[in-house]
Amino acid sequence: MLSVATTSQIRTLESEWIAKCDARWGQVLMELAGSEAAKVAYRMFIDQQSHELTDVLVLCGNGNNGGDGLVIARFLHLWNVPVKVWIVNGKSAANQKMNSEEANANLAIAQKLGISINFLTDLKQLSFQNVALVIDGLLGTGLDRSVEGLYKEVIDLVNSSEKAIMAVDLPSGINSDTGQIMGTAIKATQTVTFGYLKTGLLCYPAAELCGKLNLVDIGLPNLGERTPKVSLTTVEYVANLLPIRKANSNKGTYGTLLTVAGSLGMSGATVMSTESSLRVGCGLAILATPKSLIPELPAKEIIYKALSETDKISIHPKAIEELKDELARASALVLGPGMSTHPQTVEFVQKFITDTLSKLKIPCIIDADALNAIARAPDCLSQSKHPFVLTPHPKELSRLMDTSTEKIQEDRITAALDAAKRFASVVLLKGANTVIADPQGNVFINPTGNSGMAKAGVGDVLSGIIGGLLAQGLAPLGAAVAGAYIHGRAGDLASEIHGQSGVMAGEISTCIPDAISSIHDGMLSPLEKSLQENITVIR
Repeated sequence: MLSVATTSQIRTLESEWIAKCDARWGQVLMELAGSEAAKVAYRMFIDQQSHELTDVLVLCGNGNNGGDGLVIARFLHLWNVPVKVWIVNGKSAANQKMNSEEANANLAIAQKLGISINFLTDLKQLSFQNVALVIDGLLGTGLDRSVEGLYKEVIDLVNSSEKAIMAVDLPSGINSDTGQIMGTAIKATQTVTFGYLKTGLLCYPAAELCGKLNLVDIGLPNLGERTPKVSLTTVEYVANLLPIRKANSNKGTYGTLLTVAGSLGMSGATVMSTESSLRVGCGLAILATPKSLIPELPAKEIIYKALSETDKISIHPKAIEELKDELARASALVLGPGMSTHPQTVEFVQKFITDTLSKLKIPCIIDADALNAIARAPDCLSQSKHPFVLTPHPKELSRLMDTSTEKIQEDRITAALDAAKRFASVVLLKGANTVIADPQGNVFINPTGNSGMAKAGVGDVLSGIIGGLLAQGLAPLGAAVAGAYIHGRAGDLASEIHGQSGVMAGEISTCIPDAISSIHDGMLSPLEKSLQENITVIR
């Protein structure tokens, strides 16, 4: 896994490191950051350079982000690249200085070297003629309000210029913690970030604005045990989590998964979930579902358990008693796929959790309609000490947390953490770059998957994968992290075969074994590959 920092964590770490080393160490950090970013900028310039495109335009703000930009400009100048620097202050032309000692020092050095430096007060001053590359050093981390005035005008003009853009630390205009666009933001071709990945770079919509990510080591120490402890899941980490298949073993070695799910018209979800648990390595899979549905279910490797049903053919509260034998043999449980929200089925879910699961230690995934049932009485979950894994999409989590979907999406990491702490459970918040959090403040961001997975049934495949891993003995957090990675990898493989528009949930399920093989082989996700190719440190 690769450590990811919040804005407060990276600022605290830098402050502590400067205090420990020397007050002038901030200048060293800026030099290291700018010199490494200049190497990326030089490569980009060479790629874009032509007879007509001869210059690099460096746009700097007044802060340390602008100071980094000045270091980049200096190195490019020393490497005989024509550089023009514009410092945006939005004030008077007389205010020709930066906001920090380090940035001012680099401004003075650049001026003594004869680099073209001007202070921008009017958008009309800015020209992109002969520009091969724009370097964005306007706004750094910690932006918490909408970009306005001259900064907004400059960002919008840069985006419309159709020039290659390199963002310094992060594209100006994004929230470095949440990934939200603060009014407007740079759309970068590449981003060079320093020390650690920032959480906002991995959250949408900002993740679409970063282009290729480059991670540069500037000599910062490890983050340590600061919370939240955020990580990007890596293939190596998942490979080490996966159960080992022993030569001398049998189906009992790899656990029994009980899936309680289904209602009239929703049997596809139950079968896909159950089959996916077998494809991830579970030894035995039992599907407990309304009795009227069983005659029409496929005669596959699944064991069926008939349950009492409502008049709408969904699970009846009587089923609680009928599940005792299956619960006694189960290693893990999946509750919810295709279950419906019939009032009696909602009653079943709530009673099953409070009266039965609360007395057992079987790890349980709660998904789909079971989450919707809990949302009507969330205390039934928060009062339990059962090892749950909740797998909501944003709308389901909004119901559980009594808030809006928009609020959840505005800060997905905080939303997942808050829910994990409230319900004392591992929470997997579905969506692009799925977020997994636990009550102790551990957070994983998943790098696999694609938009072709935005299809009905795909979440049921995920619940089966996680359930199968839980049945084989993985801890709830590990099962959720590995399950999300395998699920996304299977989706990537299926999309390569069928295209993102055409891929279906069942095809993702069939790709699970190949996904696991690729993980054992060390196949990187596109984001991991980009980082490995453009990284100077892995923590």
